[in-house]
Amino acid sequence: MGLFISARAYALHQEKEKLYVELKLILARLPGPEAAEQLQIYRHTLREKTKQLKVLSSELNMYESQSQEYKYEIEKLTNELLDLKKKYLTQKRKEHIQKNKDRISMDNTFPMAKPTGPRFTGGGFPLNKSSKVKS
Repeated sequence: MGLFISARAYALHQEKEKLYVELKLILARLPGPEAAEQLQIYRHTLREKTKQLKVLSSELNMYESQSQEYKYEIEKLTNELLDLKKKYLTQKRKEHIQKNKDRISMDNTFPMAKPTGPRFTGGGFPLNKSSKVKS
């Protein structure tokens, strides 16, 4: 019976040693305290970067809304400029028409006789007829 107990104790001892080796391997794979500290640093850095991202995102939204406001303002000013140009050109056209009406009425007030014959320039020589010079 003593041999049976020692064989059984040996098998039990072998089983315990096998479990000890497996547990040692598992513990070797687990991170140590420096890994936990590094993980804590990464978490802190991630929180800071997330805050920065939120700030930048809100700034981007603000700038986009400002850009839309500026585009609207430019469009509004462009339309106002076009209206002003139209009014200016209409006014100039009216002034030109009024000026021409005054000129026409003046032309009718002082009628001038228009020559019906050929026109002469300079010393009274006709421009369209060639004159032959006799020596």
